[in-house]
Amino acid sequence: MPELTDEQLRDQQSFYDTGWRSELERGREQRGNHQANLDFLARTKLLKPDDKILEIGCGIGTVVYELTKQGYDVTGTDISRVAIEYGRTKYANTRLEVQPAEGLTYPDSAFDVVLSFDLFEHIARIDRHVSEVQRVLKPGGHYLFQTPNKLSSAISETLAHKSLKWRRAHPSLHTPGQLRRRLTRQGFDVRFVKMDQRDEYTLAKLQRLGPLASLVNRIDFAKLPLALQINLYVIARKRKEGNHGMVE
Repeated sequence: MPELTDEQLRDQQSFYDTGWRSELERGREQRGNHQANLDFLARTKLLKPDDKILEIGCGIGTVVYELTKQGYDVTGTDISRVAIEYGRTKYANTRLEVQPAEGLTYPDSAFDVVLSFDLFEHIARIDRHVSEVQRVLKPGGHYLFQTPNKLSSAISETLAHKSLKWRRAHPSLHTPGQLRRRLTRQGFDVRFVKMDQRDEYTLAKLQRLGPLASLVNRIDFAKLPLALQINLYVIARKRKEGNHGMVE
């Protein structure tokens, strides 16, 4: 597996290797609601049989595995060596590689679709990541991803941790407006999909907030504005022409 030369990325790799090792030792393989993510992909109807697909931040590769079973040509990447090594053992027929989200090794315009789930908020140098996604996507290709809504997540994480320590792992939470502006600067057209937030994973996570969790279960999120969504599901289409923003 390649060694990272960027000190910040090495620190990030060590941080997530430690986290994954701890989780796997406790028997916890998943860090997100994979069924909700697959439902989102199905709802977009944007995955085509001949597409080349990249999932960035794939963890142990569960979504890659599920899409591979459906016949798609999918590659998964994650900065964590621990997660990728585990995934290669668990899902023998998947293509999983250790790569940082901010520095992919693939050539320009290599993929029709790029995916990420519960990744965007973890990346400190987020414009570098978006620029890499823009680079490896074909013109007209799509970046389909999910990330927590800053407007709700910052409050819930602060209450749950009783501090701001959560910002170490979530340096790039965005509001819907912030996401739209950042992606637009980098050459994307953006739209959002409202998904049902009342799933088992989200409710279990919200149990830390006590009575508030039961309130969430009674909310029809499809009728709420984007600002009140717990998670943001994004369809970002790379423009076929036009400039994109500078990388920070």
